[in-house]
Amino acid sequence: MFDVGFSELLVLGIIALVVLGPEKLPHAARMAGAWIGRIRRTLINVQADIENEVASAEMRERIRKEMAKAEAAKQQMSADIMQSVSSSTPDAPRAENAAGHNASKPHD
Repeated sequence: MFDVGFSELLVLGIIALVVLGPEKLPHAARMAGAWIGRIRRTLINVQADIENEVASAEMRERIRKEMAKAEAAKQQMSADIMQSVSSSTPDAPRAENAAGHNASKPHD
């Protein structure tokens, strides 16, 4: 992320030693380390939250697409059933009439 070489760190350490002094420098280094750790953990948590949100958005989109496919299949199946029922309806009364007509005639 930041390109900091050894020479930059050495200059920063010398400046910190001059400004803070040898008594306060260890405490300041510990505090800086603690703050850097907190910042890193926060960034990792934010990154994980963003990844979770993206994954859940993708999952919602997949579910929406699958629901649309299922609805289309349901509509097609419903249309096929209605077509099947309507095409077999004229044959049904003839079969009943033929069966009923034969049953009402006495056999010789």
